[in-house]
Amino acid sequence: MQRYIYVVFLSLFATLKFDVLAELQYSDRHSYSEDDNLNDVHHMYSDYGSNYHTYTDKNGDMDIPIILWWTSASLYPHPDRQGTVIQCGDVQCYSSANRKQLTDERTRGIMFYGTDFDPTDLPLPRASQHEWALFHEESPLNNFILNHNIFLKLINHTATFRRESDYPITTQNIYHPDFLTIKQPLPLTVKNEKRKKNNLAPVLYVQSHCEVPSDRDRYIEELMKHIDVDSYGSCLHNKDLPDHLVDPASNFEKDEFLELIQSYKFHLAFENAICKDYMTEKLMRPLHIGSVPIYRGSPNAKDWMPNDKSIILVDDFESPKELADYIKYLDTHDEAYEKYLEFKKPGGVKNKMLIEHLANRKWHVNIDGSMEYFRGFECHICHKLNERYTLEKAHEIDPTVELLPPKTANVSHLGCPQPYTSLGHPEDIKNTSDPWRKMEWVEMYWEGFDQARAVRNMLLNHETKPSKYKKYLRKI
Repeated sequence: MQRYIYVVFLSLFATLKFDVLAELQYSDRHSYSEDDNLNDVHHMYSDYGSNYHTYTDKNGDMDIPIILWWTSASLYPHPDRQGTVIQCGDVQCYSSANRKQLTDERTRGIMFYGTDFDPTDLPLPRASQHEWALFHEESPLNNFILNHNIFLKLINHTATFRRESDYPITTQNIYHPDFLTIKQPLPLTVKNEKRKKNNLAPVLYVQSHCEVPSDRDRYIEELMKHIDVDSYGSCLHNKDLPDHLVDPASNFEKDEFLELIQSYKFHLAFENAICKDYMTEKLMRPLHIGSVPIYRGSPNAKDWMPNDKSIILVDDFESPKELADYIKYLDTHDEAYEKYLEFKKPGGVKNKMLIEHLANRKWHVNIDGSMEYFRGFECHICHKLNERYTLEKAHEIDPTVELLPPKTANVSHLGCPQPYTSLGHPEDIKNTSDPWRKMEWVEMYWEGFDQARAVRNMLLNHETKPSKYKKYLRKI
C-alpha cells in the first residue's frame, strides 16, 4: 500500500458519562484540531517524599481502583505481580499484573507499554469504566500503530516524549538538572592535539542501527563527500573502535567511550525517526560531554536546548555541502566555534522553559540510572482514577453531583508523520535495491493505520476475543 499523505482521523468528545464505546462512535463524526490489612512495606521513594509507599494487601478487598499492567512479564514496577497497594499522596490504588483481575469491577486502569502493544493481545471485553493508559518513551518506529490518531483516541492517559502528553517525559535523557553543564568540554588546544596525534576527523559518527525511517545514512553519506567524518559504528563504517568498546550500545556511558567522543569538535546526532519532541541520548550525550551536536530529529528540539546557540540544526541548511562548509568555517574559527559551548559556563543556560521544566518535572532518574517515571505515571493514573471513582460513587447517592467529562488522548500526544527520505522525495527513488526503500517504512507506517482501524472496529463491535483481530484487519 503506497500512500504518501499523512492522514489524521480527528476527535472531540462531549458526553459526560464515561463510556468508551459511545465516545468512539461520537468521535468519528467530529473533528479535532491539533495546534487495615496493609502490611509488609516494600518501598519508600524519596522522589515522592514520605507520601509514596507500596504495600502488600493480604486480603485484596479494599474498595479502591485497580491498575492492571497489560505488559510483558519483565515490565512491572513492583515485586509482587499479583497485587500491590500503592499510596500516592492522599490516594491509593491496587497495582497488579494478574490478568484475571480484568473482570474485577474495581479494575479501572489498563497500562500498556507502547513498544509491546499487541492488537492480538487486547484486554477484552473493554468495559465502559476501563481507562487505557499508554507509556511510550521509545522510537516511533517501534510500533507504527501508535502514530495514528484513530488509535490514540482509544487511549485515555498518556506518558510519552511529546510535551502535549498527560505526563510528558520529553527530557528523559537529561538525567538531572545539571546534566548538561556538569562536565566541561576539553580545551580546544587539547582537542586539536588529540586530533593531530590520533589522525581524527573533525566530525564523529557512531551508529550501528542502519536503514531507519529517518534515512539518516543517505544524508551522512552525501555529507562525507564534502567533509571528513570518522564513523565508528557499522553504518558507513570507516574507523574502528577499540575491541572492548565495539558495542556502543553497551558502552556509551563508560568513561573511556565518553573521552573518545569528547575529543571530537562535532558530533553527528541523527535520530532514527523524525517526530516532535523525540530527542534521545544521541543529542544529549554530546551536549553533556562538550562536543557540538549536528542534529537532525525533532523539528522543535531548539525549544529544549540550554540556549539559542548550542546545536547545529541540519534542516537550517539547503544541502549537505552547505552544512559541510559551515562546519569547516567553525572548525577554523575558534571564537565562532566556542560560542556553541558557552552554555557550559556559569549562568550559560538561558532557556527558562528548560530550567523550570527540569526543576518541576514529576519524575527523576536515580543515581544508578534507573528511571522512576513508570511509578510516577502510575501515581498520575491513580489520582485520575480516584477522582472519577469518587465522583461516580457520590453521583449514585446524589444525582446532582456532576460527573467528570470523558478524558481521551489525541494525535498531539504521540502522533508522528510518515517516514520520509532525508534527501529528495520517496517517489524519486527508482532503485528497487535501495536500502531505505527495501525496508518499506512508508508501507509499514500505513499498515499501522490499518491496524488502528481494526482495533477501533473491534471495540465498536464489543469484541470479546482478541484472537479475532486478524479477521478485522482483513476487512480493512
